Amino acid sequence: MAAGHELEAGLSEEQWLFRQGDLVLGPLSGQKLVEKLYTGELTGATLVAPPGVRDFQRIDSIDGFQVHVARAAAKMRVDAEMRGVNERKRRKRAVLGGTLGVMTLVLVGLAVWAGRQFAVHGPGGTEDEYADISVEMPTITLAQAPREDEDLIAYPTQGGPGRPPDKAPGPSTPKPTATPASAVAAKKPAPPRQGSVSSEPDGLDMGISFDQGAINKVVATNQRTLFRCFKEEAERRPGFAAKVPIEFVIGNDGRVNKLWVDHPQLKDGALHKCLLGELQRWPFRPYKGSLASVGLSFTVGKKG
Repeated sequence: MAAGHELEAGLSEEQWLFRQGDLVLGPLSGQKLVEKLYTGELTGATLVAPPGVRDFQRIDSIDGFQVHVARAAAKMRVDAEMRGVNERKRRKRAVLGGTLGVMTLVLVGLAVWAGRQFAVHGPGGTEDEYADISVEMPTITLAQAPREDEDLIAYPTQGGPGRPPDKAPGPSTPKPTATPASAVAAKKPAPPRQGSVSSEPDGLDMGISFDQGAINKVVATNQRTLFRCFKEEAERRPGFAAKVPIEFVIGNDGRVNKLWVDHPQLKDGALHKCLLGELQRWPFRPYKGSLASVGLSFTVGKKG
Protein backbone atom coordinates (compact mmCIF):
# COMPACT_ATOMS: atom_id res chain seq x y z
CA MET A 1 0.00 0.00 0.00
CA ALA A 2 1.38 3.40 -0.92
CA ALA A 3 2.46 5.70 1.88
CA GLY A 4 -0.23 8.24 2.77
CA HIS A 5 -3.09 5.98 1.67
CA GLU A 6 -3.69 4.50 5.10
CA LEU A 7 -7.07 5.12 6.66
CA GLU A 8 -7.58 5.70 10.36
CA ALA A 9 -8.18 2.49 12.29
CA GLY A 10 -11.87 3.13 12.96
CA LEU A 11 -12.79 3.38 9.26
CA SER A 12 -10.21 1.01 7.86
CA GLU A 13 -11.97 -2.23 8.78
CA GLU A 14 -15.54 -0.91 8.67
CA GLN A 15 -17.60 -2.32 5.78
CA TRP A 16 -19.21 -0.01 3.24
CA LEU A 17 -21.60 -0.27 0.33
CA PHE A 18 -21.24 2.12 -2.62
CA ARG A 19 -23.33 3.09 -5.61
CA GLN A 20 -22.25 3.03 -9.26
CA GLY A 21 -25.14 4.28 -11.33
CA ASP A 22 -28.21 2.21 -10.37
CA LEU A 23 -26.10 -0.54 -8.83
CA VAL A 24 -25.26 -0.99 -5.17
CA LEU A 25 -21.94 -2.78 -4.78
CA GLY A 26 -19.91 -4.05 -1.84
CA PRO A 27 -19.46 -4.41 0.90
CA LEU A 28 -15.83 -3.21 0.94
CA SER A 29 -13.64 -2.18 3.80
CA GLY A 30 -12.94 1.49 4.27
CA GLN A 31 -9.34 0.89 3.22
CA LYS A 32 -10.50 -0.65 -0.09
CA LEU A 33 -12.65 2.42 -0.75
CA VAL A 34 -9.59 4.62 -0.25
CA GLU A 35 -7.55 2.52 -2.68
CA LYS A 36 -10.29 2.89 -5.31
CA LEU A 37 -10.21 6.67 -4.78
CA TYR A 38 -6.50 6.75 -5.65
CA THR A 39 -6.96 4.54 -8.74
CA GLY A 40 -9.79 6.77 -9.98
CA GLU A 41 -12.47 4.10 -9.77
CA LEU A 42 -14.30 6.19 -7.13
CA THR A 43 -14.53 9.97 -6.67
CA GLY A 44 -15.55 12.30 -3.91
CA ALA A 45 -19.09 12.28 -5.31
CA THR A 46 -19.47 8.51 -4.88
CA LEU A 47 -22.35 7.65 -2.54
CA VAL A 48 -21.52 5.24 0.31
CA ALA A 49 -23.27 3.79 3.37
CA PRO A 50 -22.68 1.02 5.91
CA PRO A 51 -24.66 -2.20 5.29
CA GLY A 52 -28.23 -1.95 6.61
CA VAL A 53 -28.34 1.86 6.34
CA ARG A 54 -30.80 3.19 3.78
CA ASP A 55 -29.42 6.72 3.46
CA PHE A 56 -26.27 6.97 1.26
CA GLN A 57 -24.03 10.03 1.42
CA ARG A 58 -21.14 11.41 -0.58
CA ILE A 59 -17.84 9.96 0.50
CA ASP A 60 -16.24 13.43 0.56
CA SER A 61 -18.72 14.41 3.30
CA ILE A 62 -17.50 11.74 5.72
CA ASP A 63 -14.73 12.63 8.16
CA GLY A 64 -11.66 10.47 7.68
CA PHE A 65 -12.32 10.01 3.95
CA GLN A 66 -12.12 13.73 3.08
CA VAL A 67 -8.32 14.01 3.18
CA HIS A 68 -7.97 10.99 0.90
CA VAL A 69 -10.61 12.38 -1.49
CA ALA A 70 -8.55 15.59 -1.81
CA ARG A 71 -5.26 13.72 -2.28
CA ALA A 72 -6.79 11.35 -4.83
CA ALA A 73 -8.23 14.27 -6.83
CA ALA A 74 -4.81 15.98 -6.85
CA LYS A 75 -3.19 12.74 -8.02
CA MET A 76 -5.73 12.40 -10.82
CA ARG A 77 -4.95 15.93 -12.00
CA VAL A 78 -1.20 15.26 -11.97
CA ASP A 79 -1.68 11.96 -13.82
CA ALA A 80 -3.86 13.65 -16.43
CA GLU A 81 -1.26 16.38 -16.95
CA MET A 82 1.52 13.79 -17.32
CA ARG A 83 -0.54 11.91 -19.88
CA GLY A 84 -0.98 15.14 -21.80
CA VAL A 85 2.76 15.86 -21.66
CA ASN A 86 3.60 12.34 -22.85
CA GLU A 87 1.08 12.55 -25.68
CA ARG A 88 2.56 15.88 -26.83
CA LYS A 89 6.03 14.35 -26.73
CA ARG A 90 4.83 11.36 -28.75
CA ARG A 91 3.29 13.60 -31.40
CA LYS A 92 6.42 15.73 -31.52
CA ARG A 93 8.57 12.64 -32.02
CA ALA A 94 6.23 11.43 -34.76
CA VAL A 95 6.43 14.80 -36.55
CA LEU A 96 10.21 14.91 -36.10
CA GLY A 97 10.52 11.35 -37.38
CA GLY A 98 8.44 12.20 -40.45
CA THR A 99 10.52 15.32 -41.08
CA LEU A 100 13.75 13.36 -40.74
CA GLY A 101 12.38 10.74 -43.11
CA VAL A 102 11.60 13.37 -45.74
CA MET A 103 15.01 14.99 -45.23
CA THR A 104 16.68 11.61 -45.59
CA LEU A 105 14.88 10.97 -48.87
CA VAL A 106 15.89 14.43 -50.12
CA LEU A 107 19.51 13.88 -49.11
CA VAL A 108 19.56 10.47 -50.79
CA GLY A 109 18.13 12.04 -53.94
CA LEU A 110 20.76 14.78 -53.83
CA ALA A 111 23.50 12.21 -53.27
CA VAL A 112 22.34 10.20 -56.30
CA TRP A 113 22.20 13.36 -58.42
CA ALA A 114 25.64 14.47 -57.20
CA GLY A 115 27.03 11.01 -57.95
CA ARG A 116 25.75 11.19 -61.51
CA GLN A 117 27.14 14.69 -61.91
CA PHE A 118 30.48 13.52 -60.55
CA ALA A 119 30.53 10.55 -62.92
CA VAL A 120 29.83 12.77 -65.91
CA HIS A 121 31.59 16.00 -65.02
CA GLY A 122 34.27 14.91 -62.54
CA PRO A 123 35.08 16.48 -59.16
CA GLY A 124 34.24 20.04 -60.23
CA GLY A 125 30.71 19.13 -61.30
CA THR A 126 30.49 21.89 -63.94
CA GLU A 127 30.66 21.79 -67.70
CA ASP A 128 33.12 24.69 -67.89
CA GLU A 129 36.02 22.51 -66.73
CA TYR A 130 35.57 20.44 -69.90
CA ALA A 131 35.28 23.40 -72.27
CA ASP A 132 38.57 22.37 -73.93
CA ILE A 133 37.34 18.85 -74.71
CA SER A 134 34.97 17.93 -77.52
CA VAL A 135 33.91 14.72 -79.23
CA GLU A 136 32.78 13.93 -82.76
CA MET A 137 29.89 11.73 -83.82
CA PRO A 138 30.63 8.01 -83.40
CA THR A 139 31.12 5.58 -86.24
CA ILE A 140 29.88 2.01 -85.80
CA THR A 141 31.22 -0.81 -87.97
CA LEU A 142 32.02 -4.49 -87.81
CA ALA A 143 35.03 -5.05 -85.58
CA GLN A 144 38.31 -5.53 -87.43
CA ALA A 145 41.23 -5.45 -84.99
CA PRO A 146 44.19 -3.42 -86.31
CA ARG A 147 47.68 -4.84 -86.36
CA GLU A 148 49.88 -4.05 -83.38
CA ASP A 149 52.14 -1.84 -85.52
CA GLU A 150 49.27 -0.03 -87.26
CA ASP A 151 47.36 3.07 -86.17
CA LEU A 152 43.61 3.14 -86.55
CA ILE A 153 43.42 6.44 -88.39
CA ALA A 154 46.12 8.16 -90.47
CA TYR A 155 47.10 11.62 -89.20
CA PRO A 156 46.87 14.43 -91.79
CA THR A 157 50.38 15.72 -91.04
CA GLN A 158 53.78 15.22 -92.63
CA GLY A 159 55.58 12.29 -91.15
CA GLY A 160 52.67 11.55 -88.81
CA PRO A 161 52.05 8.02 -87.59
CA GLY A 162 49.99 5.83 -89.83
CA ARG A 163 51.88 6.61 -93.05
CA PRO A 164 55.55 7.09 -93.98
CA PRO A 165 56.92 10.66 -94.07
CA ASP A 166 56.62 12.50 -97.39
CA LYS A 167 59.79 12.37 -99.51
CA ALA A 168 61.73 15.57 -100.10
CA PRO A 169 61.45 16.86 -103.70
CA GLY A 170 64.29 15.55 -105.91
CA PRO A 171 65.80 16.81 -109.14
CA SER A 172 63.87 14.33 -111.24
CA THR A 173 60.57 12.51 -111.09
CA PRO A 174 60.73 8.72 -111.42
CA LYS A 175 58.83 7.20 -114.29
CA PRO A 176 55.59 5.55 -113.36
CA THR A 177 55.62 1.81 -113.53
CA ALA A 178 52.72 -0.39 -114.47
CA THR A 179 50.78 -1.88 -111.61
CA PRO A 180 48.73 -5.04 -112.03
CA ALA A 181 45.01 -4.45 -111.80
CA SER A 182 44.74 -7.05 -109.05
CA ALA A 183 47.23 -5.13 -106.89
CA VAL A 184 45.30 -1.89 -107.38
CA ALA A 185 42.12 -3.56 -106.29
CA ALA A 186 43.85 -4.98 -103.24
CA LYS A 187 45.04 -1.54 -102.16
CA LYS A 188 41.56 -0.03 -102.18
CA PRO A 189 40.12 -0.06 -98.64
CA ALA A 190 36.88 -1.92 -98.30
CA PRO A 191 33.96 0.29 -97.20
CA PRO A 192 32.93 -0.29 -93.56
CA ARG A 193 30.03 -2.66 -93.12
CA GLN A 194 27.25 -1.34 -90.93
CA GLY A 195 25.55 -3.57 -88.37
CA SER A 196 22.13 -4.82 -89.33
CA VAL A 197 19.95 -7.91 -89.24
CA SER A 198 20.01 -9.93 -92.44
CA SER A 199 18.14 -13.19 -93.02
CA GLU A 200 17.70 -15.69 -95.77
CA PRO A 201 14.12 -16.42 -96.90
CA ASP A 202 14.02 -19.39 -94.57
CA GLY A 203 14.66 -17.08 -91.59
CA LEU A 204 18.28 -18.05 -90.82
CA ASP A 205 20.33 -15.23 -89.29
CA MET A 206 23.31 -14.20 -91.41
CA GLY A 207 25.37 -13.25 -88.34
CA ILE A 208 25.21 -9.42 -88.03
CA SER A 209 22.70 -8.47 -85.37
CA PHE A 210 23.92 -5.54 -83.29
CA ASP A 211 21.56 -2.56 -83.03
CA GLN A 212 23.26 0.66 -84.17
CA GLY A 213 20.50 2.83 -82.74
CA ALA A 214 20.83 1.28 -79.29
CA ILE A 215 24.64 1.60 -79.40
CA ASN A 216 24.40 5.24 -80.49
CA LYS A 217 22.04 5.97 -77.61
CA VAL A 218 24.41 4.48 -75.02
CA VAL A 219 27.38 6.35 -76.52
CA ALA A 220 25.52 9.67 -76.59
CA THR A 221 24.38 9.24 -72.99
CA ASN A 222 27.74 8.20 -71.56
CA GLN A 223 30.47 9.72 -73.75
CA ARG A 224 31.03 12.65 -71.38
CA THR A 225 32.17 10.21 -68.69
CA LEU A 226 35.38 9.89 -70.76
CA PHE A 227 36.08 13.63 -70.52
CA ARG A 228 37.46 13.17 -67.02
CA CYS A 229 40.14 10.81 -68.36
CA PHE A 230 41.24 13.33 -70.98
CA LYS A 231 41.22 16.16 -68.45
CA GLU A 232 43.46 14.17 -66.10
CA GLU A 233 45.80 13.37 -69.00
CA ALA A 234 45.96 17.07 -69.94
CA GLU A 235 46.87 17.87 -66.33
CA ARG A 236 49.69 15.32 -66.50
CA ARG A 237 50.90 16.94 -69.75
CA PRO A 238 50.80 20.75 -69.37
CA GLY A 239 50.02 22.41 -72.67
CA PHE A 240 48.81 19.16 -74.22
CA ALA A 241 46.53 19.67 -77.24
CA ALA A 242 45.69 17.00 -79.77
CA LYS A 243 43.03 15.08 -81.61
CA VAL A 244 42.81 11.61 -80.06
CA PRO A 245 40.79 8.99 -81.94
CA ILE A 246 39.85 5.83 -80.06
CA GLU A 247 38.17 2.61 -81.11
CA PHE A 248 36.64 -0.02 -78.89
CA VAL A 249 34.97 -3.39 -79.45
CA ILE A 250 31.74 -4.42 -77.76
CA GLY A 251 31.63 -8.12 -76.94
CA ASN A 252 28.52 -10.23 -77.41
CA ASP A 253 27.90 -9.92 -73.68
CA GLY A 254 27.50 -6.14 -74.06
CA ARG A 255 30.82 -5.41 -72.33
CA VAL A 256 33.69 -3.50 -73.95
CA ASN A 257 36.59 -5.94 -74.24
CA LYS A 258 39.15 -4.11 -76.42
CA LEU A 259 40.29 -0.53 -76.75
CA TRP A 260 42.80 1.18 -79.03
CA VAL A 261 43.96 4.76 -78.48
CA ASP A 262 45.25 6.12 -81.78
CA HIS A 263 47.94 8.51 -80.57
CA PRO A 264 51.67 7.77 -80.56
CA GLN A 265 52.12 8.85 -76.94
CA LEU A 266 48.86 7.48 -75.53
CA LYS A 267 48.55 3.93 -76.87
CA ASP A 268 48.79 2.62 -73.32
CA GLY A 269 49.30 4.00 -69.83
CA ALA A 270 47.07 5.95 -67.47
CA LEU A 271 44.73 7.36 -70.15
CA HIS A 272 44.16 3.95 -71.74
CA LYS A 273 43.45 2.39 -68.34
CA CYS A 274 41.03 5.18 -67.37
CA LEU A 275 39.15 5.04 -70.68
CA LEU A 276 38.81 1.25 -70.60
CA GLY A 277 37.56 1.34 -67.01
CA GLU A 278 34.86 3.88 -67.91
CA LEU A 279 33.87 2.09 -71.14
CA GLN A 280 33.40 -1.22 -69.35
CA ARG A 281 30.71 0.44 -67.22
CA TRP A 282 28.66 1.50 -70.25
CA PRO A 283 25.38 -0.48 -70.37
CA PHE A 284 25.43 -1.95 -73.88
CA ARG A 285 22.89 -4.69 -74.51
CA PRO A 286 24.11 -8.23 -75.24
CA TYR A 287 23.71 -9.34 -78.86
CA LYS A 288 24.61 -12.19 -81.19
CA GLY A 289 26.67 -12.38 -84.34
CA SER A 290 29.65 -10.34 -85.50
CA LEU A 291 31.21 -7.94 -83.00
CA ALA A 292 30.54 -4.20 -83.19
CA SER A 293 33.36 -1.66 -83.24
CA VAL A 294 32.77 1.97 -82.21
CA GLY A 295 35.07 4.82 -83.18
CA LEU A 296 35.15 8.16 -81.36
CA SER A 297 37.44 11.12 -81.89
CA PHE A 298 38.19 13.57 -79.07
CA THR A 299 39.78 16.99 -79.42
CA VAL A 300 41.73 18.08 -76.34
CA GLY A 301 43.09 21.62 -75.95
CA LYS A 302 42.13 25.22 -76.59
CA LYS A 303 39.94 25.74 -79.61
CA GLY A 304 41.32 28.26 -82.03
